[in-house]
Amino acid sequence: GVQTCDLPILSAQARQIVTEIDAAIVRVANGTYGYSVQSGLPIPRERLRALPWATLRVDEKAGGIGRR
Repeated sequence: GVQTCDLPILSAQARQIVTEIDAAIVRVANGTYGYSVQSGLPIPRERLRALPWATLRVDEKAGGIGRR
């Protein structure tokens, strides 16, 4: 039923998160971890605590909604 249909979605999501974590480890190694890949600005610590593999600031991820 429902669980069978949800498993591939969860598996794909889990694989995506692992890929993002691996990329974050590379950024730690090359000194760019904690900085936006879009703007180069620092990503706030609160965001990195909530989402350690974040590559964008919240305002960038939201499509610049806060920059009107």
